[in-house]
Amino acid sequence: MQVAVVGGGLAGLTVAAYLGKAPGISGVLFERSPQWGGRAFTYEKSGFTMNYGAHAIYGIDRHTIGRLIRELNLDFSSREVDKRKVMYEKNGRVSPAPLDFINLVKTGVLPPGQKVRFVAEIAAIIANIHHMKKFRTLGEYLDQSGEGQDLKELWEHLVCSNFFIPPEDARKVPGATISEYYQNLFVSQRPVNYILGSWAVITRQLIARAEASGRWEMALKEGVDAVREQDGRFVLTTKNRELAFDRVVFAMPVQQVARLLADTPWGPALAPFASNTPTEVLVYDVGLNRVVARPFHYISDMDHKLFITDVSATDDTLTPPGGQLLQGVAYLSDDTRFADEQTRRAYLDERQARMEAMFDRHYPGWREATVVKRVSKKAMVQSVKHVAGNRMLPNRLDGVPFYFCGDGCEGRGELAERAFSSARKVARLLLNEKAAVPV
Repeated sequence: MQVAVVGGGLAGLTVAAYLGKAPGISGVLFERSPQWGGRAFTYEKSGFTMNYGAHAIYGIDRHTIGRLIRELNLDFSSREVDKRKVMYEKNGRVSPAPLDFINLVKTGVLPPGQKVRFVAEIAAIIANIHHMKKFRTLGEYLDQSGEGQDLKELWEHLVCSNFFIPPEDARKVPGATISEYYQNLFVSQRPVNYILGSWAVITRQLIARAEASGRWEMALKEGVDAVREQDGRFVLTTKNRELAFDRVVFAMPVQQVARLLADTPWGPALAPFASNTPTEVLVYDVGLNRVVARPFHYISDMDHKLFITDVSATDDTLTPPGGQLLQGVAYLSDDTRFADEQTRRAYLDERQARMEAMFDRHYPGWREATVVKRVSKKAMVQSVKHVAGNRMLPNRLDGVPFYFCGDGCEGRGELAERAFSSARKVARLLLNEKAAVPV
C-alpha cells in the first residue's frame, strides 16, 4: 500500500511515524513550508530556542502523548509549571490564580462566597455530574447559573486561556467540551508541563521513526497543488511531479483541504468546513541576556486578555547560560469586526502596545536586556476554534475516499492533543485496512 500524507505538522508526522513501522506500507510525506512541525515549529537564534506558540502539554499523565511514548518509543523529559508561581492580574491587583486549594484561599479574583461555589463546581466536574455539560455553550450555562459576576469572569478567563480563544468566543465553547476538558485536567496529577527542549524534541523523533523504515520519502518544500482519481488510485500533483497513491491522508487545516478539493467531485462534501474560523493570537517573544526579574512564572491580565510566560523558568534548556526567555500572548478578535485594513492594523498595534506595557510593568529592564525579539501578529495556534458554529472534520467523511487528521479534526482533547489523537486514529484505521487485505 502506498500512502500520501499531506502536511508535515504534528499530525502528519505522527501518521508517518506509525505507518513507518508497518511492513508493506510505503509513502511520501509532503510539506509545503521549509521546515517540519507546522504550528509546532521551533525557531533558534543567538542561543535561544523559541516556539510559535507554547510547548506546554496539559494533563500529561492522562494525555495521548503517553500512548505515543509507548507505541513509538519516544523519549523526552518534561517539567511541571509551579502552580504557586501562576498569577492573575485584575483591576491592577496581582494575586495567585485559583489552581489549587492554597492558591484558591489566597486569590483576590473571587470573593469568599464565590470561592466556595467554585470549589463545589470543581467537585461536580470531577464527579462528571456538573450541569454545564448539558448546555449548548458556556454562555448559556453562565446566563442561567446564577453565578456571581466574578465567578462568571473567572470561567470565561479559564476557557479563554486553555482554549486559546478571544474573550468573545469563550462563551461560545460547548458546555460538554468544557466539562470533559476540565474533568481530565482537574484529576490530573501533572496539569501543566513543558517539554524540555521544545516541540523540536518530539518532531525530530517522529521524523526519525518514519525514515527508519527506508520506505518513506520526506518531501520538504513540496506542496500538493491538485488531487484527482485515475484508474482506482489518487494522483497528487506538485510543482515538479505527479505521483499516484492507494490512500491519501490530509493532515492540514481543514479550510486548506476544502480549498484544495473545491473543484473535485469531493468538493461539496468539504464545503461546510471551509468557513471554520481559526484561533489567532499575537505572540511576542523576547530573549534576554540576563534575568531581569522573576516574580512569577506566568502572569495573566484578566482585564485585557494578555499573558506572559517566563518560559525559561520552567524550561532552562532554551536559553544561553544566565539568559531569560519570555513569551507574551494576546488573544485576537476576528477580522470580521473591522471595517477596513487601517482599523485592523490600529487594533493590532494597540494589542502590541498593551503587551509591551505589561512587560514594562512586571519585567523592568527587559528592553535594555533584549538580545532576540520576535513579534508574530496574527499567529495561528489552532486551525479551528472549538466553538459553536465551527465543525470538527471527521476522520472519514461519507462519500470522500480520504482520511483527515489534525487539530481541526475530530479527536480527543484540545490543541496538540487533538492533532496527536486524530493522527493516531487515522494511522490505526490504515493499519487495520492493510491487515485486512490478502497478501
